[in-house]
This record gives sequence, C-alpha cells and structure tokens, in this order.
Amino acid sequence: MPNTINISNSNNLRPFLNYFDQQGIEWKSVAEKYQFPEDLKEGEYWLPSHQTMAFLSTIMKSSNRRIGLEVGRLITLEQISPEFRSAFIHCDNLEQAIHTLIEVMPTLNNHVVVWPERIEGKWYLCHRGAYHPSVSGYDQAEWFRSFGLLSLCRLFLGKTWEPSSVLMSLPGHLAKDLPAAFSSVSFTFGHAFGAIEIPLSENFIGVEPQKRDHDWHTTLDALINTYAVLPWFNVEWLAQLIGSSPRTLQRRLADKGLTFRQSRDNARCETATKLLREKISPFETAWRCGYTDLSNFNRAFKGWMKQTPAQYQSQF
Repeated sequence: MPNTINISNSNNLRPFLNYFDQQGIEWKSVAEKYQFPEDLKEGEYWLPSHQTMAFLSTIMKSSNRRIGLEVGRLITLEQISPEFRSAFIHCDNLEQAIHTLIEVMPTLNNHVVVWPERIEGKWYLCHRGAYHPSVSGYDQAEWFRSFGLLSLCRLFLGKTWEPSSVLMSLPGHLAKDLPAAFSSVSFTFGHAFGAIEIPLSENFIGVEPQKRDHDWHTTLDALINTYAVLPWFNVEWLAQLIGSSPRTLQRRLADKGLTFRQSRDNARCETATKLLREKISPFETAWRCGYTDLSNFNRAFKGWMKQTPAQYQSQF
C-alpha cells in the first residue's frame, strides 16, 4: 500500500460498479468528472478516499437509491478484496477471525479501524471511519462497511445469521424506511462509532495472547499506532483490548523509557503531520487524529511541533 494516508483501493468500488451496470445506472460520466481512470472497473488503482465517497454520493443523489445499503446487502468478502478474504482461510471460528482482523486490517486500508468491545455486557465488533460525518458519502460508506463486517461474521456463523443489535454513527433521519429484512434487528443511530453485536465468549481477549506475549513491545507499538486516532483512546481502553492491566501495560512502556501519553501523542503527531502535508484541513485533521474540538487539537499540535497546524501546513 502506498505511503499515504488518504487513499482507497479501486477494488472497493467494484461491487458498486457491478451494481450500477446491473441496474442501468450511468456511472462512467460521473467517474470522469472525478478524474478516475477510464478502466476503473478492470484495473486496480489507489484513489483519493474523499473523491471515492463523493463519487458514490453523487450517484446516490442522481439515482435516488440508498447505494451503500443496497450494495452492502449483496456483497461477499471476495468482492470487497480477495486479499481480505484469503486472510481468514485458516480461521476455524469467529474469535480467531477477529484476532486476524485486528492484525491484518491496518495493512489493507488506512482509514478504517476495527476492534471488539463489550458494551452493556454484550460483545460488539466495532468500526470507525476516519472521515467526519459531514463528508459527502459518509452514510453510504458506513452502510457498506457494516455489511462487509457482517459478511465476515457469516463465514463462521452461517449465511443467514443476523445480529440482534446494530449501532450506527450516521443520524437516524438518513436511515428511514429500512427494508423489512431488518425488522428483527435493533438499530441505534447517532452513536460514536458503528458496531454489530456478535457472540463471543465471556473471557475473549481482542489480541491473541500468544502473539502479545511473543513480542510485547512490537505488538503495543502497532496497536497504539492503529488506535491512537480514537477520541476515547486511553490506557484503560488499550489494556482491556490486550487482556492486561493498565499498570502492567504502563510498566512495559516504561521499560522502553516511554509513557502511554508519549506513545499516543507520537502516533497522533505522525498522523497529523502526514495529513497536513497532504493539504487536509486542520479541522478534518483534528477529527482524524481523535480530537472533536479544533482548539484542543491546535493546543496539542503546538505542544508537539512548536507551531500551529496552519503554520506547519503553510510550509508545504
């Protein structure tokens, strides 16, 4: 995957393009407007993620169809990404698949994070995209992402399995008149992230203990780099994910001369500087680094780089 932080593989669009062709929806002229390659359907390219989302949003509006929802219901993991599907070939159950998902997800995309979490005593497979909810096409992307994870669960729980509860971060007014097939599923909208309820054992640990214990510091570093962009990321949250105590986690970091806050801020600073160099606005950068308040991000960035985000960006 190219070393940039704002891209999507064109393979992710293929299920949509197939759907457009089947439904007689004109998409090539719209793709040309967004300067996508002419052989978009046959080739493989890295595309600007915000352009990809805007492309889908434009077609949704012109066709008056809920594309993310309709395409999502039809997809398989192979359609999303052959590499994604092949990563789970050797998994025997959903718990093994989630361990694998946490490990491989950062290598397959750079703007979605996934994790398991207990919410009110129930396990959920959670997901959050990097983009602010105001970005065009956000709701379509979240529907598609939710169905992608549902497809993964069905590999191990059966083709007709449905979750009892689903959380969505998109507002409820964007999801009126859901299909009758969802009548048995409880939806909650306006949540801080998306999630689907899944059956896991009471003592499930998100990171495979053997892998964690084999190289604590490499595992910790990778997890912090992945999850530091979540607004609620703290030492207690990370300790729960890896099946450790906060004290043990902090001691492991101290062995390397680090604190949790230093490690988190280093990861956020690296993400922020990459985004700003790519001309992403300070507002959008703040959101994608885990800050819901721009002024808090500005203060943090100035502490890291001794200049404001705008001053830093003006150099590039």
